[in-house]
Amino acid sequence: MTRVVSWLAVLYVGLLPVGRSGLPLNAQWGDLLLPLLVAAVLYKDGSRRWMRARDWPIAVYLTVTLATAALSSDPLAGLKQLVKQMSVVLIFLVFRYLAHDSVLTRKLQAAFAMSMGVVTLVSLVVVFLRFPTGVPPSTLGEGQVLPLFGLVRRLRGLFEAPEMLGNALLVAFVLALGLRASSSRARILWTIVAAVLFAGEFLTYSHSVAGFSVAAAMFVGPMISARALRALGWAAALTVVGVVNVASIIDPRPPSQSTHYEIAPVSFEFLGARVEGSLMSYAALKRVAWGAFVDHPLTGIGPGRFTTETERAFEEGRLTARYRAVPPHSDLFGRLAEAGLVGGLSLLVLWAFWISRLRPGLLGGPPQRAACAAVVGLLVNSLNADVMNFRFLWLSVAWVSVPAGLPEEGPAQTRRREPSPAASVPTGP
Repeated sequence: MTRVVSWLAVLYVGLLPVGRSGLPLNAQWGDLLLPLLVAAVLYKDGSRRWMRARDWPIAVYLTVTLATAALSSDPLAGLKQLVKQMSVVLIFLVFRYLAHDSVLTRKLQAAFAMSMGVVTLVSLVVVFLRFPTGVPPSTLGEGQVLPLFGLVRRLRGLFEAPEMLGNALLVAFVLALGLRASSSRARILWTIVAAVLFAGEFLTYSHSVAGFSVAAAMFVGPMISARALRALGWAAALTVVGVVNVASIIDPRPPSQSTHYEIAPVSFEFLGARVEGSLMSYAALKRVAWGAFVDHPLTGIGPGRFTTETERAFEEGRLTARYRAVPPHSDLFGRLAEAGLVGGLSLLVLWAFWISRLRPGLLGGPPQRAACAAVVGLLVNSLNADVMNFRFLWLSVAWVSVPAGLPEEGPAQTRRREPSPAASVPTGP
């Protein structure tokens, strides 16, 4: 791999924690390097075939977006959504090609985990220690009143929201664990980095802790010899998933203690008991998405048009002003609303294909298992986050697609192997 390609790739990955830019189409500063990286790769290997036959689930996913955009009442919004999807697919294709170089892959994983560790550490100092005094805590965090927790300081880092930081920390944490397990010289360093990332995750107070728990259990589980302890770890992780998702549906507190996350009073019977509380925003957004899907079951309302439904729900009193122009915060529900049944199926097929590719990585070394755990954790969080827009998800999928030890066509494998001297010596009859 040329030095230019390597440096551009490391710099791009290192800039992923800088999620706020104000650029059009939700582009990040690191995305400005992507064309340069693509050009450098093409210069090195211009004959490279980017898409392969096995990439058909991605092709179907994009084709459905294009078709449903053309059939919608606002094709331009659909084409903008298609551009966003194609950009993250391009990230996947480029880094899948680079993943054949195991040394570079390790550098990329270290760059992402370390840069996330630095951003998290700085965020902790600024938000909680108020140092330096010239930097307002709102730069890297925010104060909010949350259900159950009350008034808290939430880390946001350099992302738009704590949820996005939490999902990025999920990936960085398991990568740090993988680097720690495969390192003989820097175990203390990666232990410190993992501890900082762990603290940062829980101080985001976000739903991402569900996938974080699953990813941690998935990575650590094979390293625990006692079956009972492994089962206990998985039980704890699944309990966190259950609690987080129940908490995203209803807040059982009295309406007088509500926060901006509650939408409207709700009551129902459960096991013979009357449960009263408030409907949470995540559940309300899913209800809006489901309503849009029911009204347009085949092709949906059109990609990129979910905010038209939230605006209508606000006008009808089904959402508060804070949620009148927000994304669905749920990949499957959002896909069903915008692209209908055919769109939802294309997303499920893509996820199923990704999961089917995990086995070789799970049997590989710690870095490969970490990438697999990151993908699974993010898919768990897809119920309450738009993870398909996260660049680090597609980056993790790229690393899963080329596990170490599996020979595939790539930079290291395209070189012809020269016959060994012993093989050229003729043998007797």
